Amino acid sequence: MNIPWRFAILSAWLKDCDESHNCVGAQQSSSPTRLISVGDQGDILHLVDSGPNPVGRYIALSHCWGSTQGRQRTWSTTTANLDNRKKIGFKVGDLPKTFRNAIEVARALRIQYLWIDSLCIIQDGDEGADWKREFPLMESVFASAYCTVAATSAEDSEAGFLERKHKIDEESVYAEDKSGRRVYICAGVADFDLEVRNAPLNKRGWVMQERLLSRRTIHFGRSQAYWECGREVRCEDSTLMSW
Repeated sequence: MNIPWRFAILSAWLKDCDESHNCVGAQQSSSPTRLISVGDQGDILHLVDSGPNPVGRYIALSHCWGSTQGRQRTWSTTTANLDNRKKIGFKVGDLPKTFRNAIEVARALRIQYLWIDSLCIIQDGDEGADWKREFPLMESVFASAYCTVAATSAEDSEAGFLERKHKIDEESVYAEDKSGRRVYICAGVADFDLEVRNAPLNKRGWVMQERLLSRRTIHFGRSQAYWECGREVRCEDSTLMSW
């Protein structure tokens, strides 16, 4: 499968961090109680129980529920649909755009499993028993994730995060002088403060712990994607900020 240009950059970021940094740390010791198996393609997903042993690499989605919060039951996992979602599966097309985008990213990066709160935690039941049991485990969910995908620019679950104002691959060029010095020119200028720190997602209090606990995060801003790990921040326009 050929990976589109923009996803190839994300894959390169992950590979470089895997090989050059110690951000991943020790081998994953646990998995969330449930994960979504996204497969390679197609419209059917399955909810899987992880069991006592880690199932493998997974991506965690950090996102805003926003104005759709009152309607989440139409796509959320409930006591009524839990068994069907495990045995028969459920459709990508029935999910909101932000979730569909996260599935697209996981597939492009060839990561089999994805964690999304309202799909992996039962949203009803005996006084929210599953939520009460899972909430204390959130720290481990983000700390153990291979990578966190942050829907940074999305105001809610329906907004999506892959569309953007500038197409970096189509609106950029390298200029080189006779001495071999290169200048990179693009329409979308990287602005980590504007697109990440001051974005809708990072105005939510609970997101701070998700960001701090995540070992590596890919933030999807309005104009471009940003990589953040323990060693550096990278921007899709090739800007690098390290420490």
